[in-house]
Amino acid sequence: MLSFYQTIQSFHNTSTDAFFILLSFLGSEPTYILIISVLFWNVDKRFGFRLAVLFLTSMAFNGFLKGFFHTQRPIGQSGVRSIYLSSATGNSFPSGHSQGVATFYPYLWQRWRSQKRLLGIGIFMIVGIGFSRLYLGLHWPGDVLGGYLLGALIVLGFQQLDETLFRLPIPLPSKLLLSVTLPLIFLLVYHTHEGWQMVGFVIGFTSGYFLEDSFLDYREHTRFAFSICKTLVGLAILGLWVWLWHPLTHYYPWVYLPVLTLGGLWTSFGAPYIFRRFGWEGPLGDDKSVAVRIVGRTDQT
Repeated sequence: MLSFYQTIQSFHNTSTDAFFILLSFLGSEPTYILIISVLFWNVDKRFGFRLAVLFLTSMAFNGFLKGFFHTQRPIGQSGVRSIYLSSATGNSFPSGHSQGVATFYPYLWQRWRSQKRLLGIGIFMIVGIGFSRLYLGLHWPGDVLGGYLLGALIVLGFQQLDETLFRLPIPLPSKLLLSVTLPLIFLLVYHTHEGWQMVGFVIGFTSGYFLEDSFLDYREHTRFAFSICKTLVGLAILGLWVWLWHPLTHYYPWVYLPVLTLGGLWTSFGAPYIFRRFGWEGPLGDDKSVAVRIVGRTDQT
């Protein structure tokens, strides 16, 4: 096994280190939060909501399995060079980065199956992020393969349930209660630094989605120029809000829970309300729709 790491790390230099650190970062929770936000504002809010629920479920299951198997990472092993240690939280099996990317991109591609470019990007991200965890010396090969398998199985199971699950006639107060309690239960097994981030975001995001669906009915499809404005303003405010609290979260990760709860609420309710006030929403435009520009025809699975 050590010869495996010596082989893949034999070509390391400053440039390859930076590349694989960047690739690994693209498989972390902040990246997924950004993508979900952009999808919600501009492309398909219902799909963005389901994607957020699926991703949290997968990562919570990952946290449970890490605690159950309690596998040690290769960090500190003789002959293994480990860097970017800040991204290595918790135990080793299964790899959270690998499971996350194997959950996120296949479900994304299922929504737009006709988009070959999206398929290519997804394959690159799945293979690249998994390999980056090996190159960085943060996981065993079995961790990465196990993460891939579990991510794929969770997507398959979710696809069998989502149409039924999300159409249940549940009153708004009950939806809001579930939006808070279920993610908090997940936090029992997903209490890493990233767990506080994702659980907080999903609490606010799902609560805001149900409020938006009941009282606002935001129309995400609009002209491309307006979509650019929405993305820039929405992400700037979300990023500034999180940045203001970053020094405190460095010492107290639990602070991410209230901070990103409000961040999620901004994403699914506050920002759409502001966009409506600015006149940045409307019915699907012809060839200038951002949905057409980004993913082509919006065919449903």
